[in-house]
Amino acid sequence: MTNCSNEFPTTDIYYDEIGSDTGMLVCLGIAGALTLVCVGIFVEEVSFVRRHYSYQVHGNIANKMIIILALFPVMCITKLIPVFVPTSNVLLALMATCYISVCIYVFVTLTISLYGGGGSMVSTLRTAGDQVSIANPPCCCCLFCCLKPITLSRKSLGVFKLLAMQMMIVRPFLLFIAAVLWTDGKYEEQMDPREPYVYIAILSTVSTLLSMYGLIVIYRASRTHLSHFSLVLKFVPFQAMMALDGIQMHVFNFLAYKDIPECVGQLGSRVRGTNFNNLLLVLESFLLCLLARRGYRMVPPDHIIDPMNPVQGINTAKDNTGGYQYGSLGHEDS
Repeated sequence: MTNCSNEFPTTDIYYDEIGSDTGMLVCLGIAGALTLVCVGIFVEEVSFVRRHYSYQVHGNIANKMIIILALFPVMCITKLIPVFVPTSNVLLALMATCYISVCIYVFVTLTISLYGGGGSMVSTLRTAGDQVSIANPPCCCCLFCCLKPITLSRKSLGVFKLLAMQMMIVRPFLLFIAAVLWTDGKYEEQMDPREPYVYIAILSTVSTLLSMYGLIVIYRASRTHLSHFSLVLKFVPFQAMMALDGIQMHVFNFLAYKDIPECVGQLGSRVRGTNFNNLLLVLESFLLCLLARRGYRMVPPDHIIDPMNPVQGINTAKDNTGGYQYGSLGHEDS
């Protein structure tokens, strides 16, 4: 390798370069410790869910919660390994994106499950006379004059679900193409219109923004009706993790195009920028893990809604308005 190379170095070259970099070694140690703590928190969260959620009554919801909570240690691990083995960046990015894609599907279906299913969600919103705002960030926040609130129907709910879930196909497919090109030496993360990276990055960002838009519409339609399920604390860390993973790397690649940070020895700006991005994502994943723990650490009510167990899962006692009462969460458990 030449000095200031933008190729990911092998471990023998890499460790020779960072061996005298005390700051980098300290960052590696901190990132490793945060990853271990994050994994430990996840193990404790799984234990909590298994203790408090009956799999005979609401096992479907409990499984979805565990899958989403696993996102944060998965992100820590898939971002920590490339800091120690730089040549694994493309492979680990593909793995992280695939898992986020699974979590998008799980989070959307979890939110709808808390209503008792898509039909229950639509009927609940209609009974309450709620209209859903579609002038939401990140795609349509400037179109509030043109896009009026709508009454949610099964068809429109399907459209927003499709927008949210398209990312689970588009981004892994794009990263798969990137991985194939990378193995052939034809994939360089450079801001050059002749490089496929530019077009893959644009399509990936558009897919991420559209998915965030679909999730935000479903979330804003549900945050009042599902407030007793701490939906805000469930949504915010997941959405933040998805946005950071989908967009932050492109910011660092743009800075590397401007030679920020400066190269050191054989490690070019792109390699060092990728390292900083991965280290920052480990820290961000850890902090979001703590926030998600707060959102999911709730003891379920006796009649938590689970469409897989409709008899046990729905409290069919009528309230004064003639609608169905949804069981509120009993209490938090610290």
